[in-house]
Amino acid sequence: MLDYKNLLNKYLKRQSALFFTKEEVEQRIVRKFKGEEFSKTEVLDLVNDDQLVYSKIYKCLVIDDPQILNKYFSPNEKSYHNEQIEDNQENPLDFSKVKEKEHNYNHLLLDEQEGRRVDIFLESTNGKYVTNFIVRDRCEQISRYINALVLGAVIQEGSDGIQADIEDEYFQFYLENLNMFGFLD
Repeated sequence: MLDYKNLLNKYLKRQSALFFTKEEVEQRIVRKFKGEEFSKTEVLDLVNDDQLVYSKIYKCLVIDDPQILNKYFSPNEKSYHNEQIEDNQENPLDFSKVKEKEHNYNHLLLDEQEGRRVDIFLESTNGKYVTNFIVRDRCEQISRYINALVLGAVIQEGSDGIQADIEDEYFQFYLENLNMFGFLD
């Protein structure tokens, strides 16, 4: 079991180094995961997403390097992707029934489902920091890494009501992520 008091003390000592600008977050994602930018207009359902404000999504990154994906997908995630591959082979999408302008979008969705790509959507409501993000499809390691990059600024800015409270489970999760990726060393 993790010693959250110890992690909190490490966090408090390094707190000023644990919030990153949106540009720093992007650079770290690109460097660590070989993320590449793409247009949010390619993701047709993103405009209706209830987690992000579409007009505030300023960067979309795709990770599609097979070696990177293989490294960061958990065994359960790989199993899920294999199930999706089998299901899609048994019940293939009939592209003749898909509107031509939706072909690329449907290929994007299939690639997410089958583990050939992970898409990251970064939102900034203040123009300085990432205030929210989504990682699609099923890669907990990448999600946790981005959480470690993003939550420090959210806490620092006092947005979303998240505080450095050792009793708060979401803050504990953030401390775990900081520890997991060596940000507290």
